[in-house]
Amino acid sequence: MKKIIIDHEIEFHKTFLIEDVLEFARISEDNNPIHIDEEHASNSIFEKRVVHGVLLVSMFSKIFGTIYPGNGAIYLSQTAKFIKPAFIGEPIGAKAKLINFDKEKYQGVFLTECYNDNGKLLLTGEAKILFPKSFTI
Repeated sequence: MKKIIIDHEIEFHKTFLIEDVLEFARISEDNNPIHIDEEHASNSIFEKRVVHGVLLVSMFSKIFGTIYPGNGAIYLSQTAKFIKPAFIGEPIGAKAKLINFDKEKYQGVFLTECYNDNGKLLLTGEAKILFPKSFTI
């Protein structure tokens, strides 16, 4: 059995490539040129193409669905405040820290953060996850 431990922290790292951004733009139909057009992005406040913010949030789906709690976990909610842009080709870290657990509902609240290679905070928020019953308190 796995244990529920307050302050347990999990990290996942990923570098989003242009292929990832273009595929997401195709699927989501979010073709904002800030993401897909190098010339347009070079004239923006960011001066280069940025990764869709929702792709950063997707890193938490990887954590909760496959790492911790993992198999059987249900993603109930997510808040996200975008602080700085993530750039294509930049290594990104996602960190989830269990900060609260409701024993009756078997739901955990996680602090969720993404940061770049320089340790700059890009995104912060909270996620609520229904834990599988295979966990002990």
